[in-house]
Amino acid sequence: MHALLIGNTDKHLDDISAALFDPFFYERKTLAREIPLTFEHRQAFTLDDIEAAVPHSLPDVLFLRPDWREDPNRVVDFVASLRQRHPQLRLLFLDPWDQTTSRYFGVLPHVDILWKCQRLKDRTDYLKTYAGGHPITDYFANTLNFELNDWDVSSVVEPGYENRIEAGWNFAISKKYRRQLLSPVNQYHNSYTKRPIDVFCHLSLGNLDDKHSWYAQHRKHCLATLEPLQPKRRLAISGDYFGQRTVSSRQYQQDIRNSKIVVSPFGWGEATWRDYEAACHHCLLIKPSIEHIYTQPDIFSAGETYVPVRWDLADLVDTCEYYLQHPDEAQQIAENAHNAYRRYFAEKQFVKTIRDAVTG
Repeated sequence: MHALLIGNTDKHLDDISAALFDPFFYERKTLAREIPLTFEHRQAFTLDDIEAAVPHSLPDVLFLRPDWREDPNRVVDFVASLRQRHPQLRLLFLDPWDQTTSRYFGVLPHVDILWKCQRLKDRTDYLKTYAGGHPITDYFANTLNFELNDWDVSSVVEPGYENRIEAGWNFAISKKYRRQLLSPVNQYHNSYTKRPIDVFCHLSLGNLDDKHSWYAQHRKHCLATLEPLQPKRRLAISGDYFGQRTVSSRQYQQDIRNSKIVVSPFGWGEATWRDYEAACHHCLLIKPSIEHIYTQPDIFSAGETYVPVRWDLADLVDTCEYYLQHPDEAQQIAENAHNAYRRYFAEKQFVKTIRDAVTG
């Protein structure tokens, strides 16, 4: 079986897109041996690039990922045309939106699978309407009175097509993160109780022009909620807009390796890079509950691999204090998350996902 991958693998253009394609390359031999599946990749960033990259004759399987800024109507028209011209093609659409929702659900009637980095566990929830198009933004707008400022990531899911929405794999299986997680150095981490930083929460607040966005409001609320822990606890917390960074990448990495607890609020989607950095470095992850989503690698089992708190963060400080006072419990949960993350790679879960997808 042969596949064609069309999408961006240049991390300078889009690091998430590049991360999602990484496992195809480092698992190339395993894919060829165990499925068997061979593939070729054609670099494409814009929809114009994608249209130019599609050959007249297609192989058995096509993996397609457009950029998130493309016009939804144009993307749907293109995918519908592909399906009409190639009715027997196994067409797998990698959705570029981080959220469980998307602006591209219009492609669902024309694809075999729409892959999300993270999806709602109950797929019938995709038939509901949310303020901002998403359960998180709906809660922030209607419960916490955040102003959404016309922000919306939504599109209609026609009943009967919601089962085509799958959680394939997320950015956390990029070559960089895999190498860091599996490095022998990471198995000789600082003793949990001897780590000098109690709570880590270095955050990006997005673009300065969007300082009133729900994203910035949520993250600033998280930082403000943690402040009462000072001066009793040692904190490594900050919030910076793009272009105004006060914490270097080197300092960020040094701090997270020396932290007991990582507090990770929502990003544009529920699961974030920081969640997996916590698991990688044997830190206890505390974050707003994401029991409503499914993602792979799955390090989000409440009370076992992470500790959930309320979406309004009302219990955040008490939760941090509890686990700082019960380090054995904290360390066990952190180790469970680290081991769950490693098992994803040891069990070749990516290869299993691809096998199930291409064989139908």
